[in-house]
Amino acid sequence: MANLRVLIADEDLDSRVSMKRAVARAELDLVGETGYGTEAVSLALEARPDVIFVAVEEPAARPLDTADGLANALPDTPIIIYSSAGDAESVRRGMIFGARDYLVKPVESSRIRDAIGVALNQEERRQMRRAGQLSAVHGRGSVITVAGAKGGIGKSVVSTNLAVALRQETGRSVVIIDADTQFGDVATMLDLLPDVTVGDLVKQRGDVDRSMVRQFVTTHAATGVDVLAASEEEDAWDGCSLDDVKRLIDLYAQVYDFVIVDTAGAMDAFVRACIETSTLSLVVSSGDVSAVRDTAAAVRRLDKWGVHPDRVRFVLNAGSHDQGINADEMAEAIGREVFWTVPHDRAVIDSVQVGQPLVLRGGKAKAAQSLTMLARRIGGKSGASDTQSTSEPFWRRVLPARGPAMRGTGDDDTGLEPVVETVDRGR
Repeated sequence: MANLRVLIADEDLDSRVSMKRAVARAELDLVGETGYGTEAVSLALEARPDVIFVAVEEPAARPLDTADGLANALPDTPIIIYSSAGDAESVRRGMIFGARDYLVKPVESSRIRDAIGVALNQEERRQMRRAGQLSAVHGRGSVITVAGAKGGIGKSVVSTNLAVALRQETGRSVVIIDADTQFGDVATMLDLLPDVTVGDLVKQRGDVDRSMVRQFVTTHAATGVDVLAASEEEDAWDGCSLDDVKRLIDLYAQVYDFVIVDTAGAMDAFVRACIETSTLSLVVSSGDVSAVRDTAAAVRRLDKWGVHPDRVRFVLNAGSHDQGINADEMAEAIGREVFWTVPHDRAVIDSVQVGQPLVLRGGKAKAAQSLTMLARRIGGKSGASDTQSTSEPFWRRVLPARGPAMRGTGDDDTGLEPVVETVDRGR
């Protein structure tokens, strides 16, 4: 998928060079650079960028007039001002002249991507309002698909612990859907004996609406996490089209703040449907050479499917094995950064055997701490000392901050922003 295209309007050559470097580090495509006035407007009309950056320094009249002219010429293109002045009056003045965001120098690449995320989200909602579409949109929770290229990599360990930790850390409503079409283990890992399963839901899929989805879940009493359990029948998903799969997941997202989708150990059409309806997908691999090799193949398949790289994060689960490929080696092998590492911990196997998620067992288990921190990051809590949850807009989730430190092990040193938002339905 092509990178976003940006244009820079800045008459200070040194400032322009610095901004170009930041844009390059943010992996954006620079389609033009210009000074102010009619030159800037003409180039913008010709290049049609996705976002325009305008430098504003004193005297500010001309750059602000340029920002205003650009906003009038390309009303659907977000304009972001950057300046050495960060006082409230300067920011207010920039917004009056059409800016969607305001960055203070020195501008970092991560802030550029965040600002673009906010601006594109605002523009998307503005266009939806103009088209009268927002009134028909229900609040939608965050859908997180946990996938993997093969079985036996600890994928369900990650998904069940993530679901429980999200419930504990955020207090939000959470459902985990066992979408493993072969042998789903979620109920077993939570020590549940469900009376209803996904098979019952699939049989009634044509008649189910958002008011009915809770009828098919089993609540994990210790945590309040709801579980749509897998069926023991091998044909439970038969007759269910990929569009049906997407619709059913979306119905749960209209009711729950977080929907965790645990999939089979494969990257097939069914898993693709789950990924395509997700806010974020976590692709899990163990440190085994064969698992990493299969994950590299999964990367190629995701690219072929057209899944935006920023909607996917890669997780190295070393929870049950103390040997194997490390995060740096995995990143090199798959050509993508490893977002999170679950460290080796003998307690992982014990927790699976007794049907109690590791994050519930307390203590100082390294894997439990890591999985809890992962939930905090996904849930919008930036660190262990935070007491407030932070909601992030849609495009910030699509374009999160990038940087050299994209891995976490539970130590709060990655500098990552939350990658999803929650939906408050007044519960």
